[in-house]
Amino acid sequence: MKIGFATQLWLRDNHFENFHRMLDEMSLIGFDGFEMAPAYLIEQYEGRAAELRRLLDMHELELSSYYLGMTYDIPEERERGIAEFKRRCRFVAELGFENVLLDGGRKRPNTTPQQLDDHIKIVAETANMLGEYARSLGLTLSWHQHWGSIFEVQAPFHRLMELTDPTLVGFCPDVGQLTLGDFDVVETVRRYVDRIRYVHYKDVTCAGRPQGELWPGGPVVPSDDGAYGIDSRWRWVELGRGVVDFPAITEVLLEAGYDGWIVDDFDFTGYPARASAQSCKDYINQALNIWGERDIRRGLAPAQS
Repeated sequence: MKIGFATQLWLRDNHFENFHRMLDEMSLIGFDGFEMAPAYLIEQYEGRAAELRRLLDMHELELSSYYLGMTYDIPEERERGIAEFKRRCRFVAELGFENVLLDGGRKRPNTTPQQLDDHIKIVAETANMLGEYARSLGLTLSWHQHWGSIFEVQAPFHRLMELTDPTLVGFCPDVGQLTLGDFDVVETVRRYVDRIRYVHYKDVTCAGRPQGELWPGGPVVPSDDGAYGIDSRWRWVELGRGVVDFPAITEVLLEAGYDGWIVDDFDFTGYPARASAQSCKDYINQALNIWGERDIRRGLAPAQS
């Protein structure tokens, strides 16, 4: 197994000056690698892959995946997204890593059932095509389900899974994002476990959120109008602090023989990035008894009986 973390706690709001500190702190925590979504990495190192690989090797870190969310139902934006996704695939392949994540499917008001299905078909067609392109480079594409898209609820998501080729389009369950929809998270992981190529562990809670009017005549909460579209209704928390049933999810994955990446795709915290990320890794190690390859090399993983 490999344990990774996303970059948001260090880099969000375009604070890319923190990139090298992020590498230092992730390395000190003992992660196997990190996931990248912003274009920053490719913009800085395209054509200089060997230099970036030396930097990552020095920190004993891998690029666990490069992620892109796309718009599919506007032809010009779809074409731009396809070009950018292929660019990122070539970059990951040149670095010698393996995973790319695909996302998207914007909501449109007053959509009819037929229009929704047509939209899903465009997404599926694009995902299959990009999955084939990724495979031609030796990469694995996984679909990342996301709150705020047409796939935030079960029916459109299952339709997408039905229309995509499992050999070309894997599944990356983001267990926190699934919790925000109408999914039974454990059953969804079980249903698609043979298709899972990459995993996001992410925790969320609605405890402690305001209720009712914030002031007389003011906005009523909980709502979906806060930061990141959900902050007024839910909030992201360190692993184990929220409502996600990680032990049950982990049991399903391990019983199926999953041995890939588990990455905490964490967006917000009230704590320093290093402390927050350390607590998440401690939970994966100590509460779930999952140890990464680097943990094993460092002699931190308990001996197997």
